[in-house]
Amino acid sequence: MSVSVSLTFDYSDGRISETFAATQTATNTEKGYLVQVPTLGTASSQISTATLSTLGYSYMRSLVTTTEATCTITFGKLDSGTMHDVATLRPGEIATLRLASGDYAAKAADEGYQLLIAAVEE
Repeated sequence: MSVSVSLTFDYSDGRISETFAATQTATNTEKGYLVQVPTLGTASSQISTATLSTLGYSYMRSLVTTTEATCTITFGKLDSGTMHDVATLRPGEIATLRLASGDYAAKAADEGYQLLIAAVEE
C-alpha cells in the first residue's frame, strides 16, 4: 500500500511572492486504515486509533459549513487527559500530517461541529 501527498503553497502580499511545491510518496507495509467523523463539542474528545498498530499519514478536514473564521476545530495530542493543541482548522480546511504514536483528541469552538479524519498504518 502506498500513500501520496502533494502540496502547493502560494504566498503573495503585493511585495513578496513565494511558491513551494512538494510531492511525497510513502510505502506502507501494514494494511490498516481508519476513518472517523466525530461530532465534537467544546470539550476535547479522544480520537481512537486503537485499531492501527503503527500510525502513519492522516488526512483531516473540517466539515463545518458556516463561513465564519471563528468556527474552528482544534486537533492535538492527548496526554494524561489534557489536550495539547497542534493544529486549528477553519471551516472546510484540510490538513495532512504523519502522526507520531500516542493518543489524540479534537475539540470545536461550538457544539455539533464534525471532523473527518482518515489515518493509515505505517
